Amino acid sequence: MKTPSSSLTELEGAVLSEIHHRGHDTAFQVRRAFQTSPSVEWSGSAGAVYPAIRRLADAALIETKPITTGRKGTRLSLSPQGIAALEAWICDPVRATSVGVDPFRLRSGLWATLDPTVRAEALRRLQHAVDEELERLITSLDTLDEVERARTEWSIDLQKMRSRWLMQQPPHRLSQT
Repeated sequence: MKTPSSSLTELEGAVLSEIHHRGHDTAFQVRRAFQTSPSVEWSGSAGAVYPAIRRLADAALIETKPITTGRKGTRLSLSPQGIAALEAWICDPVRATSVGVDPFRLRSGLWATLDPTVRAEALRRLQHAVDEELERLITSLDTLDEVERARTEWSIDLQKMRSRWLMQQPPHRLSQT
């Protein structure tokens, strides 16, 4: 038997969160939140948002109401079942603690297989990208709502950990294959 959280994908849980916790109550607003995400994986999912909203509405987790004033569209809110599914998804310890897809972690062992010159340049560029992302994240903190601020603080810690790992890659280790 499936639990409410096991039936939600990460995308669907994030969509429900955007509606319920961040107040994005139209499909356009939810899609826009994904498009502007600092995560390449989430921003790349923007095209999957509308189908996810349809699936969640078909499953009675999202309620829809037509907007009758101004620009036409549909208001989104979570049904009681949607709130229960979202809360189960939020609190699922196994899925919440999964290391998930992490492009840095996926590539970390492969950098050691590169030619030393290529590897040194790749790690230099990685350090530069991590430094730029850290600066961008830190600068954005004062403009964020409570939900996005917590996510961003976690991202800052992750980028600092990546930076520490990169700094620990001495030249002699980089030249070993």
